[in-house]
Amino acid sequence: MKKCFVLFVTILLIIISNQAFAYSESFQFLIQTMEIDVQNPHGKKLNEDIYNKYSLFVYGTPLDGYSEQRFKTVQEGNCAKGIGVWNGAGERGEYWILGENNLGLEVHNHKFPVDIEPPTPPTQWRYAIISGAKESWQDQSKYMDDYQKEYMLNTNLMRNDISYDITAISIGLDKVRLENYATWKTKGSVYTQRYDMQNKRWAANFMVPPMAADAELDGYASFPNGREFVLDKDEISLTIPILFGAKMINLSDYARPEHVKSIKSELYIEGELVDVVEDSEKVEIGSNYIFVFDKTVSDEIVTIEVVVKSSLLTKFTTDSALVDIKKYSITIKGKNYIEKEPVNMVVDENNYIEEKTYINRVYDEKYAEYPENPPPYIESVTIKKDDDSNVFIAKNTGKRFVLAGQTIKLEVVAVNFPNSVTLEFEGDSSIYTFDKTTQRFEWEEPKSRRVNTLCPSLNEFKKMFSKVISFKKVKSYETKTIYTLTYVIPYETKQTLNSWNTLREESKDAFNIDERKLFSRIRNPYELVVKVRNANGADTKRVDLDVFERWDTLYNRDLTPYISK
Repeated sequence: MKKCFVLFVTILLIIISNQAFAYSESFQFLIQTMEIDVQNPHGKKLNEDIYNKYSLFVYGTPLDGYSEQRFKTVQEGNCAKGIGVWNGAGERGEYWILGENNLGLEVHNHKFPVDIEPPTPPTQWRYAIISGAKESWQDQSKYMDDYQKEYMLNTNLMRNDISYDITAISIGLDKVRLENYATWKTKGSVYTQRYDMQNKRWAANFMVPPMAADAELDGYASFPNGREFVLDKDEISLTIPILFGAKMINLSDYARPEHVKSIKSELYIEGELVDVVEDSEKVEIGSNYIFVFDKTVSDEIVTIEVVVKSSLLTKFTTDSALVDIKKYSITIKGKNYIEKEPVNMVVDENNYIEEKTYINRVYDEKYAEYPENPPPYIESVTIKKDDDSNVFIAKNTGKRFVLAGQTIKLEVVAVNFPNSVTLEFEGDSSIYTFDKTTQRFEWEEPKSRRVNTLCPSLNEFKKMFSKVISFKKVKSYETKTIYTLTYVIPYETKQTLNSWNTLREESKDAFNIDERKLFSRIRNPYELVVKVRNANGADTKRVDLDVFERWDTLYNRDLTPYISK
């Protein structure tokens, strides 16, 4: 009996260990791209949670029994005492030791608070001349190019995550010793010494932010002929062009194409790698692929998964790979196909479906089989601002756009009495993600001013942000029904068009931007997919929608030169 118990506990511990280090798809892709071992010589596993919090590859956890381990309470700490990485519970703070590196050596936490902090800010310190400081900046083996060195010399220094209006140049190169150069994604560090009131010297380390802290790799696939197709019964072949690739966005002036060791995008169709595009010393790549579908689908539907896996490696050995995974689907229907739809559905005023019995019926174009109960179809989809005026159309693209943070109203006119009308989003998930900025502007601030909010409770407000959202029925006449939906575009929705804000980030000069680029395309517009259904069929309508800069950053901006009236 005792042996059985020991065996059970052992198995349980193995299961728990495997669950604790079950990696996400993107992290798995990252470590495979960089060919990083998932286990170090001491048998400790690579910790994805630590990587997400600190951008460090660490094995094990802070709770692995280190003799010199310390914990300090910090209001916005990344760890929880006795738990590990902070996930919303426990005493929040920072551990001195995060785990081990790939060689089994301890990894110390640069965010661990110092024991004694001087009463004056670093801008008022008296810095001491340090032996070897000037020489450290002359060692060319420590940096790759002059951009990297210029960045370290002229970027404001940080201490305890606070940036100060001082640089290595302003302090003096004989008083600042270089420890590590910053790279695209890792911080640089320098060492100084300061005098106190008794002329005693104290050591003080400073950090320099990464050269491209906000840069992201944006993989993509576009489909010039669309992603939904209908085949006649005699058609047995369909040619679908796919454009795919990747590009860096939000790059700083110091992050240069020549720093790129490899940028690569892989195209997978139904899990099979079908094409690869790869280059070096570039920040954008792309390729064309022709997918040939050769199957008869007279009365069925085929859904094909398309995945683009992109990665970028810099020439800086301390940089981790940037990775991005995008997933799409291609739908091919036979001419006579009708989706599986619920039968005998009971739908209340909130469009809640109670029945779950399904059929799959075939009907001809004239609905001869069901002359009195034909499938529904969408007559129109209208998008308006919350004041019922029309949304803007950009002259540059000819497409509708809204501002991040804007409240919009959608109206659908459907024919033949659908049982459900839903909205789905295709594009970056930020358009249906409830973020902190949205909560602050749309909930916390109105509540503090005792202003009515869109929803009666925060939980109801959060429910608005979903991959699939139901419309509410407003009224019916003859065979038509009107449905409406009010939606807040999240404040942190990724922009699809260049704005003053993105161009300022690009030029690093608020007073010198290339206004010719305003409303030029950053990425493909989002797609609003409206679906209507009843027992005998379904219909889908897609609407392109671009997202521009946040409304709260556009004070005193005149949009009229850029919009169609």
